[in-house]
Amino acid sequence: MLTSKKQALSEWEELSGILSGITGRYTSPPPIETVITNGYTSGQLLANGDLSITSDGRDGTQTYYIAKSDFWAPSSQKLTFGSVSVKGPNSGTEAQPDPDYLQEQDILNAEVRSTMRIEGELVHMRTWLAASENLLVTELRTNPNAQAIPIQVELAVPDNPGYPYQSGTEDGIIWVTRTSAPSPEDHAWFSLAAAAVRVVGADAVPSVPVPGSSFARFEFELTPGQPVQVYTVIQGDGRPYEQIRHDIPHYLNSVKQRVEQLTAKDVAQLHQEHLDWWKEFWLKSYVKLNDEVLEKYYYGALYALGAAVREGFLPPGAYSSWNNNDTTGPLYGSGYYLNYNYEAAFYGVFSGNRPELANAYYPPIMAEIPFQRNATAKAGYKGVSFCRSFRPMRIYNRPPEPLDIADTKDYSKLPADQKTNGTFAALPFLWRYQYMYDVDFFRSVTYPFLKELAEFWMDYLEKGEDGYYDVLHTGVNEGGDDINPTYDLGLIRSLFQALIKGSRDLQVDADLIPVWQEVLDHLTPYPRGEMDGKEVFLLAEEIHNHIKGNALINKSDQPIMLEGVVHPSDNLAIGSDPELLQVARNTLEYINPFEPGVRGSSLNGFPKTFTIAARVGWDPEDLIGKFKTVINHLWRENLTVRQSGGGLETSGSIETIHSMFLQTNDNTLRVFPNWPQARDAKFVRLRAKGAFVLSSELKDGRVTHVQLTSDQGRLLRLVNPWGQQPIRVLGEDGAPVEHTIEDGVILLSTSAGATYTFTADSK
Repeated sequence: MLTSKKQALSEWEELSGILSGITGRYTSPPPIETVITNGYTSGQLLANGDLSITSDGRDGTQTYYIAKSDFWAPSSQKLTFGSVSVKGPNSGTEAQPDPDYLQEQDILNAEVRSTMRIEGELVHMRTWLAASENLLVTELRTNPNAQAIPIQVELAVPDNPGYPYQSGTEDGIIWVTRTSAPSPEDHAWFSLAAAAVRVVGADAVPSVPVPGSSFARFEFELTPGQPVQVYTVIQGDGRPYEQIRHDIPHYLNSVKQRVEQLTAKDVAQLHQEHLDWWKEFWLKSYVKLNDEVLEKYYYGALYALGAAVREGFLPPGAYSSWNNNDTTGPLYGSGYYLNYNYEAAFYGVFSGNRPELANAYYPPIMAEIPFQRNATAKAGYKGVSFCRSFRPMRIYNRPPEPLDIADTKDYSKLPADQKTNGTFAALPFLWRYQYMYDVDFFRSVTYPFLKELAEFWMDYLEKGEDGYYDVLHTGVNEGGDDINPTYDLGLIRSLFQALIKGSRDLQVDADLIPVWQEVLDHLTPYPRGEMDGKEVFLLAEEIHNHIKGNALINKSDQPIMLEGVVHPSDNLAIGSDPELLQVARNTLEYINPFEPGVRGSSLNGFPKTFTIAARVGWDPEDLIGKFKTVINHLWRENLTVRQSGGGLETSGSIETIHSMFLQTNDNTLRVFPNWPQARDAKFVRLRAKGAFVLSSELKDGRVTHVQLTSDQGRLLRLVNPWGQQPIRVLGEDGAPVEHTIEDGVILLSTSAGATYTFTADSK
């Protein structure tokens, strides 16, 4: 979307104004067990895709816990790396309440700020993590009237001999190293990293207080009017041992050289690059909601995504990248869970016009395909199905030789009880095509993957006496052995519909189109039933899962059946069959997944329920109220929500806002399809299916304009935002653009790269 310099300045002024008003603030330390945790930490957050820093202050000590994306144990457990702490000689010995305590999460500048008393005097700290390299910078200062403060800076790794470490000092630098195994050659995966710290602005004395220990220390005085900078550089690698790029001596030498050679000019330039990176990230799209709770959630969730997920690094697992201890290990081993968790974090990245975030999602899945194909073949089936979860250990492995398909089919030997895992995992691949029309990626990666998934389903589905295909021996929930789950049926529909369209777009496999269409035409309809006098979608035709009491629908639970019907399957949205939309709303009404604390909103359900409700036209004012109530219930002052069952996935509910602002159904776009007409709102550069990027505003109950850029020059179908009123369409040069309107839908043949402005015709 072309933006003039004046418009860009205006947008940044508006957006930076919103972001500057969104700051997480702790005025007392959060409970330590919520910071040092195996779940989603409540500490303040910094990250650059590779490093993830948890900032926490308490008892006169400020600590920055360091995690690295590829630092895994050979046992497939995600490990932490270590920490940098700032404290006094007596910190923690006589902890007293600190009335001046403050920890701030600043997402505009991607930094954390802290104020606390150390040795009785106020110390102010500002810390940022460079976007372009693994450099952590902390600036310390004290008040003008303060006494000189003795400060200690410690660089440490966990004192666990199972993961060998070293520490030392050299030429005004302190350093530590850590590896993930004592005998790396015995393991399929090996991680190693080194860190070095230098203090600038004070006469700092380095030492290793305990020889052979897991930490090293600087000591110096912080004096009024003399800020001190602490530079920390971390480097390392994690991959199969024989592919490790360098050894520990190399990385140790590299971090020592880098931290020693850093100049004030270097750091200033890196900080400017850091600010520029985040400015560019924020400006890819933005929303104005005129609601403090919604905007804090939205931008906090988006910040967490932008910080944790970067192409070229291993993506976060089940909870997040901010793992900060080895004692318990991250929940679920930080694995990639394909029955929604892994995918959910990426729900809003395409519609939010940040498709590059998904580039980190693809490599682990692509690396697994040949291994899962062989596991499927061992069970006697064609194509590929997937396990429920895995770790990234195979991402660098050579693919195995294909196995012959076993002579006898045995569904119990398939990779998982939930047969949809692979089909679910394919959705972000498909979204890349639908939202961007990246034909090259679709042809070379997505389409072959979809074909293999379909080959499995055609071999797995069983046609009953009624002529319809049944899905047997699969689980709605983990541990189930169910018949015709709505979840499975919806995902299968999405898959086969995408294949038919894709084969036509690519002009390949014309002979398979009738085969795929036959499956669609004879796939068992979604199971339905009656509850409280209203028709609803059921979980399945039959449920055999004692954990769930074999119930066909559960009050207060996640609306799992609607994941197959509505989202993320994208089979139903505003503009679809009104009867089916009503059945979906009835289902939500009966389950009532909206209450704070219940499964449907606060345990796995947070990234699901509210987007589904927006897609089916739930009363928008009521939906906003319910959404805000749950956000407040789960809120922490690091600008994140924390549900049970998963961490970074809670960022997936940014799609709720996107779906209230923009929806696509049957190739037809709608702006503000489910936003309260009385609430002023604005969105800039959201992305719609069809490779369109749109901006619009709702003011005083009326859409002011729609600006649209067509990335690929496809036919636009846009529901007239002004009802029956005539419209004007102008090109970038201000000249009228030819268009037609049929049944309230604007039709426009667009040109690739062109921008169009739609307004009501006031004549």
